[in-house]
Amino acid sequence: MTYQFDFSWIAEYLPLLLAGIAVTLELIFVGALVGVSLGITCAWIRALGPRWLRPPVVAYVELIRNTPFLIQLFFIFFGLPSIGVQFSELQAANLAMAVNLGAYSCEIIRA
Repeated sequence: MTYQFDFSWIAEYLPLLLAGIAVTLELIFVGALVGVSLGITCAWIRALGPRWLRPPVVAYVELIRNTPFLIQLFFIFFGLPSIGVQFSELQAANLAMAVNLGAYSCEIIRA
């Protein structure tokens, strides 16, 4: 049982792998920055903000936390274009990640 790992193909695809890493880091950075900002804002509204804004924020947090992330991503990428709102693949992924992280970080910060 002497298997030899063959990593010679990596050199051929290294530029594509590095481009993928750059896109991944961009998604992480933008999603986290916008998501945590949204979470801080929502947590402030739920704790100290105007009373009339609390029910929409509670509805947002409960809706997002109780639906799978993949459904949210599909809704943003496939559902919103049916009403005329178009996003690129990267924009849809960033928006879905930010909205999802915003709801979760709102609850974490509020608690």
